[in-house]
Amino acid sequence: MRRRILEARFLAPLLNAAFVVVLMTASMARADVLFDQTNLVGTSSVAAPVQYSFAESPAAALVLTLTDEQAPAAFTALQVAVTLGDALVGSGTVDATTHTVAVDIPAGAGTYTVHVIGTPNAAQGIGLFGVCVAAASAPSTCIASYSYSGNLYTPSAGSSAPSSALNTTFTTSASAGTYTVTITDDAFPAALQSISGGIAQGSTAIATLSAGANTVTLAAGTTYQLIIGALANASLDAGLYGVQITDPNGAILFDRTVPVAALPSATVVDNVTAQPLNLTLTDQMYPAPLAALGVAVTEGSTLLAQLTASGTVSNFTAPAGPVQVWQYAVAGTQPGVYSLDLAPAAAGATPLLSTTQVVNPSGNSSTSYAFVVTLRSAGTYNLAVYDLQFPGSFQAISATVAQNGAVLTENASGDFTAAQGPVVVVVDVTPPASGTGVFGVTVQTSGASPQIEGQFTEAVGGVFNSQTINLGTSSNFAVTLVDLGFPTKFADLGAIVSSGRQVLGKIYGGGSFNFAATPGTYLITFIATPGADNYGLYSLNVASAAPTVTLTSSASSVTAGGTVTLTWSSANATTCTASGGSGWTGSEATSGTLAVSVAATETLTLACTGPGGSATQSVSVTATAAPPSGGGGSTQLPWILTLAGLSVVTARSRIRRAPAASR
Repeated sequence: MRRRILEARFLAPLLNAAFVVVLMTASMARADVLFDQTNLVGTSSVAAPVQYSFAESPAAALVLTLTDEQAPAAFTALQVAVTLGDALVGSGTVDATTHTVAVDIPAGAGTYTVHVIGTPNAAQGIGLFGVCVAAASAPSTCIASYSYSGNLYTPSAGSSAPSSALNTTFTTSASAGTYTVTITDDAFPAALQSISGGIAQGSTAIATLSAGANTVTLAAGTTYQLIIGALANASLDAGLYGVQITDPNGAILFDRTVPVAALPSATVVDNVTAQPLNLTLTDQMYPAPLAALGVAVTEGSTLLAQLTASGTVSNFTAPAGPVQVWQYAVAGTQPGVYSLDLAPAAAGATPLLSTTQVVNPSGNSSTSYAFVVTLRSAGTYNLAVYDLQFPGSFQAISATVAQNGAVLTENASGDFTAAQGPVVVVVDVTPPASGTGVFGVTVQTSGASPQIEGQFTEAVGGVFNSQTINLGTSSNFAVTLVDLGFPTKFADLGAIVSSGRQVLGKIYGGGSFNFAATPGTYLITFIATPGADNYGLYSLNVASAAPTVTLTSSASSVTAGGTVTLTWSSANATTCTASGGSGWTGSEATSGTLAVSVAATETLTLACTGPGGSATQSVSVTATAAPPSGGGGSTQLPWILTLAGLSVVTARSRIRRAPAASR
């Protein structure tokens, strides 16, 4: 099966059609999508979700089977959800007896995404699962390009104890014979004091293990216990080692990197293709240098690169798939700040991981965040730090800016002078009394027409993600946020669009809003608190706002040949077309007024189109017969006959009154 794992907590991935303007006829599908993300997130205490996508063409009904491989042990819980675009189309929970679940996937056009979450066995901390996607007509035949196998890892919590123990199981392959167990001290951030272990079956010891390659004879298809103990470096109290087990044919049965003592759990990123990477680590020396700093990158049990001080490792090869990034930093008597970038070596490539972190001295519980902005030239700049008051307001917020380890002086307006190059902004906050909050940071040139050099948002509490959108033209956009309710609804869910201090719209709990954008940089910030299961699935979409049209007539009925006055307007439209009458046809402005002659009963329609689709509105006008009037024609016959009758009566009257002599 294909092995492909997407970044655990934020992919950087809504019910896209949820925002619909009600018209007399339906809108077309939206165009010009700026941002469209359907993503499953989890808290820091649970195994990072695994997500992958495939496109089905032509559309056909499918069936997905999720299997708990029970290696090295069965999951405590294992679930799957399937989305098509921004809609949840199927979900299921693995049965504890059969260790499988089948989910029917309806036929649809577009891209399906599979989201897997679970709780590995507590003792093992890791579990293997398999996903088989097959045609509904042939459910036992997996489609290789749609199927997948992967692992879920429970984050390893750092420990104040100097030693760590790995106690897990593995099952041998169908080949009996000599197996190789390789234990490698990665010497990160420093070499271990000691490492050793053994293999057992039940209460029977099979072999002892030490650092390096160990060979041991094992039976085929048998489950063994693997136990390894490691003692960290005495001064740094942290370590890292890898374990790999291969069978007599060289097949890998176990492949894992294990942290020791106080080393925090790794950040898992997805390297979508085998490629060379660059790793850069920088101690920003503010407000003081860090006492210790390091980063290591591993895949499976293999150490790919490491740094134990500021520097860069260039062009190291990384295979496709999940890569683990281990970070270690210790402050002295003052806080410190470091930056980390892991990116493809190709010029202009998007980093796999880019972060700036504040490290506080032991026992200091203050909440601080750091941001690095690279100034393009020397000059005067402005620093603004602001509470976006979403969803809650901070009790206090303040910031300082430094360059080359020295604090830069700011005036009352936040202006400061700096040389070309990076500056570090450190923000100290007192969180909201309850719940979460979001603040923003903007560094821009001073003067009447400021240019933004760096713009950020950050959340305190909850799960957080921020995306930047750069717009070159003015337009109206719709933002839609939907809680997809898997495995349960979020406890809190929100999104905000901002540009500098300006908040253009907010959503809390799901919904939609429109905002008008001019050329510039905008930030879309997502913040959420997952529900009781510590996971949540959401969709977030930003697209051109759908057009709206209004069309009215001055009258609903006129005499045939008479005129009505049509008045219309539209929003989010660039062109409009009229139809339905001899005087109402062809291109029209997006708003206006026009007198239209109506010869017969007609339905007059206006269709308007914009980046977000099209919409129509219609009015009906009834034509009635004209009232009778003088002139020829059949309608005049009664009047003619009447007049003729009157003439006869008058003539007779005159004859009767004539003198006798004249008769």
